[in-house]
Amino acid sequence: MKIIKLYMAVAAMTAGMALTACGDSFLHTEPTTQGAAGAAGDVQNINSGLAASYQILNFESFPNASYESSVFIGDIQSDDLWKGGGDASDGMNGMNMAVAMFNTSGNLTLNGTWNIYTSGITRVNSVLGLIETAATNNPAETTLIRKYKAEALFLRAFYLYMLWRSFGAVPFQETLFEPPYVCRQLTPDEVYAQIIKDVEGAIGHFTDAEMNTNDGENNGRASLAAAYMLKARAVMYQKDQARYQETAKGLAAIIKSGQYALMTDYAGMWLQEGEFCSESIFEANNLPGTKDFYSAWENGGSNLPTYISPNGLVGDTGFEGGWGFGPVRPEAYSMFEEGDQRRDASIRDLRGDATGGTAGDVNKTPWGASYTMRFQDTGFFLGKYAARTGYHKPTGTGDTNWCNNLRIFRYAETLLAYAELTLTTGDIDGVSGADCLNQVRDRAFGDKNHRVALTLENIQQENHLEFVGEGHRYYDVVRWGITSVLHVDNVPGLNTSRDWEPNNRYVAIPQAEIDATKGTAFELKQNPGY
Repeated sequence: MKIIKLYMAVAAMTAGMALTACGDSFLHTEPTTQGAAGAAGDVQNINSGLAASYQILNFESFPNASYESSVFIGDIQSDDLWKGGGDASDGMNGMNMAVAMFNTSGNLTLNGTWNIYTSGITRVNSVLGLIETAATNNPAETTLIRKYKAEALFLRAFYLYMLWRSFGAVPFQETLFEPPYVCRQLTPDEVYAQIIKDVEGAIGHFTDAEMNTNDGENNGRASLAAAYMLKARAVMYQKDQARYQETAKGLAAIIKSGQYALMTDYAGMWLQEGEFCSESIFEANNLPGTKDFYSAWENGGSNLPTYISPNGLVGDTGFEGGWGFGPVRPEAYSMFEEGDQRRDASIRDLRGDATGGTAGDVNKTPWGASYTMRFQDTGFFLGKYAARTGYHKPTGTGDTNWCNNLRIFRYAETLLAYAELTLTTGDIDGVSGADCLNQVRDRAFGDKNHRVALTLENIQQENHLEFVGEGHRYYDVVRWGITSVLHVDNVPGLNTSRDWEPNNRYVAIPQAEIDATKGTAFELKQNPGY
């Protein structure tokens, strides 16, 4: 069920918030709210600012008019996808990610990602400024403001995490900017420390009663469980073993709360009926709006379904066509065992009479559907966020307004992350790491006959199987240090060779952002190797 309370009124909320440069980097943006100019915070303007801060989540598939969905980018850098699209030069930011040739300007690095999340941090800083000036003797308002602060700290930590995992060293300050709108660039380790500071602040402000916010009224809002999950992602990506014990304890608290459960029907989880389900810990609520190709900062839905669906698809009941980016490599499909329900939910098999042919050929499937093959076609396409009939409404541009919610944290990740941590910490608070792994396997096969031992290799494989098409794979590969799987041999007509070097952990900072700081006290420095 779509809950519109949080996002549908964002346009009206932000209209009075002086979002004078929300499409710009925060390095040169105006203050985000009138509160920043001196007005005291109150429940109403804090909540309005928080809504504007959440709005950033709706920009992630088409950030600043760039095709950089975190799902696509996280998988195009991995061993699961080819780039696809019209030809080798179509969607060059994806092509550069696919071959590890990262350019430092324009759309050839993740400038949209940089743009929306730095803007998001600026919006959150404004909210936190309002919270600091708020004064009330009303207990109900005090409770709301405490909860709003937890949400704001979570969002700032999440947006900073999204910047950190892509760029490493990013500029940051906790307060609003004043002319000339620049600040010190933190090192990757300093950014990590700030993420931990904020997420622990969020954990401290949430109550146990706010472990789950999927109550119909607060769907899409952050929760204590979401904060525990964000901390786990950051700690495990940093390999900060000193925090493994406390991180595992937080995940154990989610598990022991009994407020989440795996969905029996894995495929059903990706339908609209599966949004905010028992497995959903945090998801972006994508709703139709006025967003189009020339107004990417308007309210609206997702571009991802169009981006990854087969071009010119007809005759495939329940699905629509798209642009043909991100065809799945055959190896990703074949890694699944027979009977694993995740395979067909994650990867759509549209192989047909022209599979293996050339771009422009029409491929007909055995059941009568057809589509026009594009660059690097394999016949396999991502399924979780596929373009489904009826999932975009007659508002704005259909290609940028799909209603498929983005699942950011799922309970399956809680179970697998906890199981992985227990390899170092041992079981915490009576929660069995082996049982957590078994739960994920049991759901996948619908029985208890496919269980495996709790080993790092099995955890790695289970993460690969569970999260195909969700943008996890590349970052998992990097944190596990198994980057040899990212090597690709040259195949004429299909792809160029790719090798991963340690400096590729972080992409290039957009050159325009570096140029904007020239001559200031805080000139941005480019990442090594670019």
